[in-house]
Amino acid sequence: MILRKIAIFPNSEYDREYAYTGQAVRVLSENGILSILSSAAKPFFQDLSLSVQFCDTADGMMDACDAILVLGGDGTMIDYSVRAAEKDKPAIGINLGHLGFLMALERTEIEKLALLAQDDFTVESRMLLDAQILLGGELLHSQRILNDIVAASGVRSKIAEFSLSCTPGGVLDYRADGIIVATPTGSTAYSFSAGGPIIDPTASVFSVMPVCPHSLLSRAVLLAPENALTLSGRTRDAFTDIHVTMDGKNARMIPKEAEIHIRKSEYTAKIIKIGATRFYDILETKLNKK
Repeated sequence: MILRKIAIFPNSEYDREYAYTGQAVRVLSENGILSILSSAAKPFFQDLSLSVQFCDTADGMMDACDAILVLGGDGTMIDYSVRAAEKDKPAIGINLGHLGFLMALERTEIEKLALLAQDDFTVESRMLLDAQILLGGELLHSQRILNDIVAASGVRSKIAEFSLSCTPGGVLDYRADGIIVATPTGSTAYSFSAGGPIIDPTASVFSVMPVCPHSLLSRAVLLAPENALTLSGRTRDAFTDIHVTMDGKNARMIPKEAEIHIRKSEYTAKIIKIGATRFYDILETKLNKK
């Protein structure tokens, strides 16, 4: 894969006045790669020696590039990786946040972007999920997921009852504070904190993990990607709804009668990795980080 044009998406919370973005643009320019930036960044990039192009919209930036570069934390990387997947573009991340499991480089390693011009990188394919929330056949929300879907009791410290229908697998019933449906990428996030397994990120499998279960079915269940999942919740309190988050955002309360339909997406996220560092090396380093 030859990369000649890279669209850069910085998180302004971590990169005020485009300080880290400026470093990235300089390295890319020195190595013959054009940087595509938002028009809002134009006042900060007046150096004519830099190879820069400006675009008014994020979609326009993605359409014009060979790959995208994200500067921020894992949350920012998740958002843009999903959007890039829908345009069949790979994504690379520079970690300006805390853990940075998805990121190829740390903020002190920006010079290594030069390896992109030498074709010295690999691209990992990551499974995505498509989720829809339906109530009586009406679509309430839909979202493409890289990490996980979390359904929990709408009342703190109250156990809920969940039913997970797997086609063609059957039905699993849970009494728990919540249920996490995670991709392999999401297995190192909330699911891991709840006691779930760590799954190789390039695998294709669902992980279903109960949160604080009050039943013998307290372990994670791994399901083949051919399964179509339907998650519904009911509580003993007739007035309690279910709280749902997808990839850590778009939190909402849904009626307990609603259903969450989950299936493997036709799209695949493509994550660029630089150098010889492997997933389990990163895992060891990040999880033992003080």
